[in-house]
Amino acid sequence: MSHKGMMPQHRGLVKAVAGALRRRCGVSAGATTSGSAPGSSPDSTPGSSPGSVRLVVAVSGGADSVALLRALAAIAPRRGRHLTLAVAHVQHHLRQPQGEEDAAFVAELAQSLDLPFLRADLDAAALRQQGNIEAAARHARYAALAEMARAFDAPFLATAHQADDQLETLLMRMLRGTSLSGLRGIAWRRRLRLADHAAPIMLIRPMLGVSRADVRAHLRDLGQPWREDHTNADLSRLRARLRHDVLPVLHDLRPDAGAKAVTLAQQMAQACRVVDLAIAAAADHVQREGATASFDRSDARTWSPLVLAGLLRRLLAIAGVAADRLGTRCLEPIIRAIRDSKGGTRQFQPGDGVQITVTRNAVRVEGVTL
Repeated sequence: MSHKGMMPQHRGLVKAVAGALRRRCGVSAGATTSGSAPGSSPDSTPGSSPGSVRLVVAVSGGADSVALLRALAAIAPRRGRHLTLAVAHVQHHLRQPQGEEDAAFVAELAQSLDLPFLRADLDAAALRQQGNIEAAARHARYAALAEMARAFDAPFLATAHQADDQLETLLMRMLRGTSLSGLRGIAWRRRLRLADHAAPIMLIRPMLGVSRADVRAHLRDLGQPWREDHTNADLSRLRARLRHDVLPVLHDLRPDAGAKAVTLAQQMAQACRVVDLAIAAAADHVQREGATASFDRSDARTWSPLVLAGLLRRLLAIAGVAADRLGTRCLEPIIRAIRDSKGGTRQFQPGDGVQITVTRNAVRVEGVTL
């Protein structure tokens, strides 16, 4: 079938993506890119037009990314949109021959849509040498995608996270233990900074309000095939186990469970902004002298435990304490000591070379280089 047309029954997902581009992702109709990559011009890519927004779409070959690409390709030529698209694929070389078959599938799909195809190849051996291969691959993938976006002179990079991804993410963070900020989940947009401190690329998720079921229904209506990632069937992975065993039950109870997760994450993001302002106000009370930061204990007792925890995390992060060591188990005893009415001196060591001392009148964090 042709990839060019779109029947009326296919418009629901496309309409959701088009609305999210403008309202959630900051891709305004007819906006221009800011600046060009060295050696290129904004209109050097076939199909681009003056004043177009250049956008790179990350496509793995899976259902979600294929649906996003098809939706954006349908939106791009509309009057007032002026999107100039490119398709980016990262070959991790961790799954062969499936990885190369995925790359060939995405390249063929890009060609069928008359879109440029960008490819990056990662060093699988280097990824395997790192402790957490999944985290290492994710970090390397985003770095590669950001570089491809820069090469295309695109200020926007779109990935295909959808509502059920948000639900899975919130459940995973809840089970592992997270702070308020962790419940912000997957953001509609965030900045990706490049290693050489060039202008950041804006990472956007315009399909975040769409369910996994709607994605697949959309592709079936189009007659559009996709590739399955067999690692999603590995139930030793928490996300795969939640997807296989837990989400079906939640969707049976509440078909809109994914949408509820998206709304909750948005509300948590708003709450975090309020808390961040309070933490910034509390930070104004911190006195700095050499490698020691201190604040009045009586002031700290007036702050919400959330604000106090946020301030301590900020100070301890500056001191070099790893974020994964700053959970409830570490901070709760310190916060209790600060907020109780006891005198004397109590000391805590949340990290190597870092000490927190709580006295009758003050709290000192030693080892902070400011």
